[in-house]
Amino acid sequence: MDDAGIFRISDDTALVQTVDFFSPAVNSARASGRIVAANCLSDIWAMGGRPLTAMNILGFPASKLPPEVVRELLSGAAEKMVEAGVALVGGHSVDQKDVMFGMSVTGVIHPARAIRNSRARAGDALILSKPLGTGILCTALKEGHVEDSALDEAVSFMERLNRYASEVLATFDVSALTDVTGFGLLGHSVAMAKTSGVTIEVDPDLVPVLDGAIELADRYLPGGSGRNWDYDRANVEIPLDVDPRMLAVLMDSQTSGGLLAAVAPGQAEDAVSRLRECGDTRASVIGRLLPPSPFPVRVRGKNVKYSDF
Repeated sequence: MDDAGIFRISDDTALVQTVDFFSPAVNSARASGRIVAANCLSDIWAMGGRPLTAMNILGFPASKLPPEVVRELLSGAAEKMVEAGVALVGGHSVDQKDVMFGMSVTGVIHPARAIRNSRARAGDALILSKPLGTGILCTALKEGHVEDSALDEAVSFMERLNRYASEVLATFDVSALTDVTGFGLLGHSVAMAKTSGVTIEVDPDLVPVLDGAIELADRYLPGGSGRNWDYDRANVEIPLDVDPRMLAVLMDSQTSGGLLAAVAPGQAEDAVSRLRECGDTRASVIGRLLPPSPFPVRVRGKNVKYSDF
């Protein structure tokens, strides 16, 4: 259940490979291109690797979508590839009804330095580098219930490369790493907990949330969030006193979400400070890792007490 595939080609070099594509999240074609690139490149950084090359995957209605819109979409993606130091080496397009855009990405890593999501340690602190709520806000936008300007904060985080968070976290004792995308925070936490043999406890009061997402959470859940609930409810212990809207945010399908890291507890505060200094301004400790229990993940209720990190 790792974020990318790793293929060893020598004792000191391995390829890291991933692919993703999806429909545009926002109305701006250029911003959509930037978001897609940031999202697709993220899986390489979530493994601790360095992306090198990418190939575009594009489907769109050629007879209806103006060429200048396609140009804006691809140009936005190219901006992020330049920022990431990634070379575009090709791609493929197809004429179809709906717009879909993505990339296949290849990177490199030393085999011994790959960071899996399956090696989390009990006792570690759990850090999230970006706020949640992009799925809810983008769904509200598509349904015409918020203006584009209401997503300015969300767009800035979706466009932000996880390169910077990955580089910061590489200087700390990180036992497990993943990025938060379509399965939501709880779904990706379940994957980390189950494969690592630990329990992850998430404190909803510590989780950073985009402005407006809580207020919209009970009305504009993306379709993926419902599927997330079907998966999460057998694996997540949920106390009765958790705000249902916050629970929806915890399950919200994210586009280009942040990195989720299990970090040695004595280093968590410094790691968060460094992440914020480098531009991930909402990075936070959001929970802790415990020995295995009947539920791989549990949401902390308001009546549960434990010491601060």
